[in-house]
Amino acid sequence: MSDTYCHLCDADPCYCGQHGQVAHVEIKLPSKRGGPNGLDAAVREFVLSSHEAGVREPWEGWLRRIQAEFGEDDAPRQVWNRVSNDLQREWLLISHPNVEGPLMAPSSYPEVKRLSLDEAIAEVERLLDSGGWVRGENGLRLWQVVERIPNVVYISIYDALHEMNRRGHRVTTTSPGGNNSQFWYVEA
Repeated sequence: MSDTYCHLCDADPCYCGQHGQVAHVEIKLPSKRGGPNGLDAAVREFVLSSHEAGVREPWEGWLRRIQAEFGEDDAPRQVWNRVSNDLQREWLLISHPNVEGPLMAPSSYPEVKRLSLDEAIAEVERLLDSGGWVRGENGLRLWQVVERIPNVVYISIYDALHEMNRRGHRVTTTSPGGNNSQFWYVEA
């Protein structure tokens, strides 16, 4: 693993802003986990096969089902975060960004757009330019930014914000006090 790998958010490079601030504790994993992302493949199969069998749940509902199936300790929120992000990137299951409802095939939400990275960055820039998100505003969770951009799938904005932050372009996860944060801010 590289020195930029973060055990807290299970990403390389780190996107949670806590990299190096929390000591990593090595955990003995049950044998059913395999590969670099542990339970990801099993959770993915569980969600896709359950959905195919007619189960319809919003994101939190799937998290509860996954925890019931695999155990809360074996299926942490981070596993479902990664799997649901991958399902969106692959355009298999998405949630509607502006309406509470279940994760569904994209054809169920025809008004929801999947954007390229450049298109998604342009949407975030339009939001900033229009005053829809301003400097000095309290930090936002990523989903709160997504809600301000109509009919664009979550993962497009997720990828755009992380890329903009990586470039040091207009948005940041550094709080006004200078601390790394899980919240998003308009750069000063």
